[in-house]
Amino acid sequence: MDPIANPYTPGAGSRPLELAGRDAELRQFEILVGRLRRGATEQSMVIKGLRGVGKTVLLNAFQDQAESQEFLTYYHELTPESSLAAAIARDAERALTRLSLSERMTGKVRDGLAHLRTISLTGPEGFGLAVDLSGADEGAVTSDLTDLFLAVGEAALSKERGVVFLIDEVQFADEVQFRAVVSALHRVTQKSLPVTLAAAGLPQIPRLSGEARSYAERLFTFPTIANLGEAEARAALLEPARQQDVEYEAAGAARALEWTAGYPFYIQQLGKHAWNLASHAPITAVNVEDAIPYAVEALDSSLYEVRVQRATPTERTYMRAMAELGDGPYRSGEVATKLRRPATAVSPTRQDLVNKGLIYATEDYGFIDFSVPRFDEFMRRYMSFEEPPGG
Repeated sequence: MDPIANPYTPGAGSRPLELAGRDAELRQFEILVGRLRRGATEQSMVIKGLRGVGKTVLLNAFQDQAESQEFLTYYHELTPESSLAAAIARDAERALTRLSLSERMTGKVRDGLAHLRTISLTGPEGFGLAVDLSGADEGAVTSDLTDLFLAVGEAALSKERGVVFLIDEVQFADEVQFRAVVSALHRVTQKSLPVTLAAAGLPQIPRLSGEARSYAERLFTFPTIANLGEAEARAALLEPARQQDVEYEAAGAARALEWTAGYPFYIQQLGKHAWNLASHAPITAVNVEDAIPYAVEALDSSLYEVRVQRATPTERTYMRAMAELGDGPYRSGEVATKLRRPATAVSPTRQDLVNKGLIYATEDYGFIDFSVPRFDEFMRRYMSFEEPPGG
């Protein structure tokens, strides 16, 4: 069938035609924006889950929802090198400029920002901001970001608007800066100002947020985004094709749902290749079976290999030992045993993999798992495991 008309969208963060299984989160964010517009408060969300399950897609959907209510929105994908405070300051500068404030409000905002230590006004007019965190203690960063949030909130309120910061890969945020942002958000929430933050990250985020500030659990909910249930997965697979008047044979749909196991990225990849291989409707079990090797190759190159290339040879060996143990989660001590090394000797490698976002520490103490679904299967395809010599 015509690849130009292919209804599947396996690109990173691309919204599928059928955003199945996420109605509760979309409704929760709709309520959040609606209540902020009314001067009320509501918990925001930190979405947690593995990679490839649709967290970025949801953040983009939140952005669309907020903008439809005339909120200003600012999206960032963090890396280990990112400065969250600098990103927020740049966004605040843009928001204050876009609000087209009155002369009186402009003067009030500039007066409120003039005394900050780590964030400074860069000119005699407007809202140019520069960030310098060198030598600053946590108290100064927290105080300055709080005052910045308050200034943005009061400015937005004066124009009957709101501001939403959207932070992807939030697990990479610097701990001090993340604590400061949580404190700033807490203060604008207390003042019922129309500023909020929605974020997405790996499953350890609730623990990190709780460690950041004890009241984080009252500021946010932490919905888990995982593989779809059977009905939602069926809708994600079948509805895009139906919008093009194309159906799946029952056996084809059953095989596709079995192989994709409800993972949204898998559904989009397999659907794309099954569509392209089918000469006509309906899409058959043979089409689906023929598409699986193409989907595996695409997933390896787009989801897995780009991540394994970030690992050192030692880190790859550690991950291959994890995969040798079967399905996760994995007890850290058992991985060390598989490598025939003391747990203390391999713990730096484990931490480096956590820092790179390739694995994460689960809620159960002493256990780890891959941050990408079915990464164990990929590691077994990618490299063999050589049993270390006995000690």
